[in-house]
Order: sequence, then C-alpha cells, then structure tokens
Amino acid sequence: MHGNGIPFSQRQRGATAVARWRPELDTTGTIASFSSTPKTRFTIGGDSYEVQGAGKSYSLSSPDAQTLQFELQPGDYAWFDTSSVDRDEIAADQLIQPGTPIGIDYQFMVQPNGSDGSFTNTASWFVAGEMHNDDLALGSTVHTSPPFAMQLDGNHLQLVARYALPGGNPSNGSPDLHMLTLWTDPNPIVPGQYYDINIQANVSNTSAGYLDLSINGTKVVNYSGPLGYGAPTYWEEGLYRNAGPTQTVTADFRNLTLVTGSMASGWTGVGGSSTTPPVTTPPTPVTTPAVTQATASPATGTEVVGNTITLALGFNEAVTVTGTPTLSLNDGNTATYVSGSGTGTLTFKTTVASTDTSTSALAITGVNLPSGASIKDASGVAANLSAALTTFAGLQIDPTQPAVTQATASPGTGLELVGSPITLTLGFNEAVTVAGAPTLALNDGDTATYVSGSGTGALTFKTTVASTDTSTSALAITGVNLPSGASIKDASGVAANLAGAVTTFSGLQIDPPPSPPTSPNPPTTSPLPLLTITDNTLTVTKGGGTVGLGTNVSTNDPNGVVTVNIKGLPKYETITDQLDGRTFSGKSITLTEAEVDSGLTLQSNYHGNGTPVATLTLTATGKDSVTGTVATSASQTITVTDPAPATATSPASTLANQGFALLNQHLAGNTGHLDHGQIVAAVSNGEGLVHDGVLTRPQH
Repeated sequence: MHGNGIPFSQRQRGATAVARWRPELDTTGTIASFSSTPKTRFTIGGDSYEVQGAGKSYSLSSPDAQTLQFELQPGDYAWFDTSSVDRDEIAADQLIQPGTPIGIDYQFMVQPNGSDGSFTNTASWFVAGEMHNDDLALGSTVHTSPPFAMQLDGNHLQLVARYALPGGNPSNGSPDLHMLTLWTDPNPIVPGQYYDINIQANVSNTSAGYLDLSINGTKVVNYSGPLGYGAPTYWEEGLYRNAGPTQTVTADFRNLTLVTGSMASGWTGVGGSSTTPPVTTPPTPVTTPAVTQATASPATGTEVVGNTITLALGFNEAVTVTGTPTLSLNDGNTATYVSGSGTGTLTFKTTVASTDTSTSALAITGVNLPSGASIKDASGVAANLSAALTTFAGLQIDPTQPAVTQATASPGTGLELVGSPITLTLGFNEAVTVAGAPTLALNDGDTATYVSGSGTGALTFKTTVASTDTSTSALAITGVNLPSGASIKDASGVAANLAGAVTTFSGLQIDPPPSPPTSPNPPTTSPLPLLTITDNTLTVTKGGGTVGLGTNVSTNDPNGVVTVNIKGLPKYETITDQLDGRTFSGKSITLTEAEVDSGLTLQSNYHGNGTPVATLTLTATGKDSVTGTVATSASQTITVTDPAPATATSPASTLANQGFALLNQHLAGNTGHLDHGQIVAAVSNGEGLVHDGVLTRPQH
C-alpha cells in the first residue's frame, strides 16, 4: 500500500481555492488559465487544481481545452516527495465532505511506449487517478492510502478501495486498514484508445458507503460498504508510481467532470468531444468473483478461551488463494486461512484467546491480504470481498471464564464440636448464578450445602458438625458436587471452573465424640467428671516465676465432653497449656479436657515487696453429647503464694513493707481513689496497716 499527496498547508492552498464544492460550475470539463508550473493553479469546469510534479518541459501539457497530457519519466518527483516515487499529477483544492454523493466522468488513454506500438508497465503500483484523503483532518502524523483509485496492474486497468471503520487507525501498515480489489480488467489496456471511466461514490466508512464503476457504459463494479476513513477527500488525476521502473509513460485525461450531491446520481459527464474517436468495442463483461455468504461454526452459543471457531466464505465461482489471507474480527482477534483454494469455499479458523474482547455477536470486519496474498479466479480477476463483512447474531465471545479465586471458612481456626455450625464461602472472579443445590464435599465425611449468593461473586455454604463426622486437625473442601439440575454459571451461561474450591483450612479442627453406645438404653445421667489436684498449696519463685498446677480431669462417660473452670486468677498471673501453648488470663477461664490434661503452668509476674496469696477455685463440668445431661464436680481450691524477700529487716520494717505491698496490691485491684493522706498513714503505721481488714483480703 502507498500514500499520496500532502496536507493542504504544504500544497499552498491559497486565495484561489474554493471554500466548498460548486457542482453548478463543474459540468463542462473546460480547462482555463492553464499552467504547467508546479505550485500554480488552473481550473477545470471552474474548479481550482494545483500542479504537482517535476516541472519538466514534458511533464504536463494541454493539447486542447478539454485535454491534459501527463508524461512521467524515471526520476520525476514533486517538490514534497522523495526519490522513492515518481509523480506527475494535479490535485483539486476543494474538499468533499464524507457522506456526500460524488459523480466523476472522464476519458483516459495511455500512449504506446514500445517501438512496436505496445504498452509496458513494470511498476509494483501505479495510480492513474484517485480520490485522495485529507490526512490533515485525521492528525499531523497520519498518512493514508487513497480511499479509492484507478490504477494500472501491469497493463490491466484496476479499481481498488480502502477503508478503516470508525475508531480504527487508517495509517499505512495498520491492521485496521482494509484494502479491497474491486475490479481488474481481464483484457490488457489498448494503447492509443480512450476508455470512458464513470464513477459513482459515497466516501463514508459506514454502511452508507458505496462505489460503482462503469467502463465504456458497462458497469463492472457495484460495491456497497465502508469506504474511506470518515474524513474529507479531494480528486487527483495524473500519473503516480513507485520509483525504479525504466519505462516512460504518457497518458491523456479529457472531459473531466465532477459533481456532488443530487447531481451525482446517474452522472454521465459531457462525453467525448476530441477528434480522437472513442473505443468502439466495450470491454468484455466479466463475472467478478465475489463473496456470496459467510458462515460460522458453531453458529450460535458462547465461546470461551481455547474454543476454536471455523469461518467459511462462499464465492460465486472457484477462487485460488496465494499467501495467507486473514479475517479481522470485532473481538480483536483474527481468523487465518487454512484451506479451500481451487474451490468456491475458503475456510478460516480462529481460537478464542484471553486477550479477546467480549462481544454478544462475533463479526467479520474485514479481509486482510498481506503482501503477496491474493484471492482470484482462474482468469486472474481479484475477488470482491465486501460481502465477507458479516455479523453472526447469537455467537458470543466470552474470554473470561468464571472461576473460584478463593475459599474461606468462618470460624477460620479453633476446635469445633458436635453441633457447631461452620460457614464456607467461595469467591469468584465474576458474578455467577446458581441453579439447584450444589454441595461441598469435606474431608470429615460431611458436606456443606449451598445457602445463598446467586447473582454475586461469592457463594455461601453451611455445615454443622455431626457425631458421625471424622476427627481432623484441618478441615478441607475436597470437591464441589453438582447434583442433577444443579449448575454454577456466569451471565453468559458459561460453567464456572470450580478447581479453586479445593482448600485446606489449617487450624480448623473437627473433634466429634466417639460413636454413641449401641446399648438400647443409653444412660440418663452423666457420671461426675473426676477432678484431681496434686497439691492444693503452691509457692511461686519471686520475680516472675512459674509453677505447675498439677491438675487432671477425666470422665467415665464415653459420650462426655468435659471442661474445667478456674476462678480467682489475679491480674499478675497467667496459665498456659502444653497442648498448643495457649495462654489464659482473667478472673474466670474455662479450659477443655485436652488442655487441662496436657499440663498447666502458672506464670507469676508479681514484682512487689509483699507476699501475695491467690486462691484459685476449680470446678469440672461434664456434658453427655448424646443425652445432653450435664454434671458438675465439687469445687476445689489451690492457694498460690509468692515468697517473702530474700532478706528481712526489723519486724516493724517488715510489717511496713508488707503494708506497702498490700497497699500496692489493693491499689492494683481497686478502681477507686486513695488520697496522699492515706498513703502517708500507711507509711507511718505499717503494723496497723497489716491488720487493716481491707488490705488483708486476698486481692484477685
């Protein structure tokens, strides 16, 4: 593909330019104020054209008032070109707005350039008349190829068209740029003979676009579809090719007429008025190979990542494929040609990728022919591919498959007994809808049943620990069950990936009691739990020492669940079990049988000068998990003493120190206030303070 022309600012669009198209002046094709000097202007039918070329003596001439003759030799290029192109053209100053009907008619003839009267062209591309895009309207960095152009494909006349849909990038090389070869004359051009070229067009990159071409009164192109890039356009005629060919090409353009609006429909121009007779033999009408239908397999449904879709283009005759054509799709992906050359059906395939865009109706938006690729019939005529643009209603693309992203439990840790409820939640990457009653399989042999969340991104399941469950140190979801009729899908009907639900909840223990006795007459009362205390009087090493409580509990009830309550623990003491290293504090704490029997250690953090004594009261409670009967043991006590200081002074001092210690202990447990007088009295009357009834009470 190639670009052409430059922005109006570079083309020196001056005061002679007409602000808008004036069709009433463009009906004669008469040339006035002719000039061959580059950057100057003359008129055709009253409309202004600028000279763009090399400015050589042979470049541009006007044999008569209706005819322009262009001669292009190797190395001829305009002031704004580089040496990569040869150019000899004129460009209209007037812009035609997109969506405006256009009628163009002119006669075109190439002169022989061979000694035997033949014509030869070896350029890879050769434009001989084009509707050029106003690139400046799209941005200073955009360079486009013509929305449509008459050109020479070797020594055959050809019509090509290009478009980019709204929002697409029309720059040369962009995947959004689509090129259509609408017609190639199967007969070589006859040098010295005029061809009457009549074009009806609407340059609109929407469904309103169209382009019709008639040669010598015979319609050879009838295209409807996107055309151009949604920007204004202007007409250019003359010769423009890639640099490199050694041939000199001379061509005549005569009787150019261009109208817009209502005059464009059916416009036939002024006809030939030159003394050179027109071609009397019209070109042989040909059946242009063309796409007649596009189909998809599957035709409907929702396709997710990894699914393959087959697209087929049906033609009105057999076509031959060279290279690798592709189809542009509205999900951002492409379908690649795989088979069908030599038949009337070409097959393309695409696979849904995670980078695709979701769409409710997959559509083919264009046919791409990379360099060297073509679709032609046996005569070498390029196929009309416009009908490939098809939308497949109901064929949805949903690249985001719903999936479980996390699983959580409430409670998240701890020991759960018979009757304890547990809530399990599955989080998804998008909202899902639940049908039926899914369940979660658990490693304790139980199941969790779905309860809520349909239409959101989180589904809630619940289970209750049963006596038949298996003990486990870490509850786990081992699978998701979908009974008959049950499903978990997203709004598009895509089934969710549930693999992420399999999760282990470390620290969430299940501890049901042993199986109930098989006796037909289970006990109606629970035997009392047996609470054993090795030593009821304990002493703790001064300044943060520890001592074992020497406590055990048991029950003869096979269904009994036993706990031990300890009251009277002062603020400066804590108890730690050896089961999991858990530390307890507070005036009333309750421990499980396993925690008590693992061994309990009392830690004292008392740092005063006194000798505080704490009295702990222990009571064991047993509950039969089958009958629900509860039995409580008699309470037992343990006194815990912190020892006196290592050295002692006089009895009075000792009593004073004890008084201070008791006062501090009293203050530590008293939420009220003491004034300084009380404190002074305590200092001066230590012995009396020892006998104070308030201070001698144990402070727990």
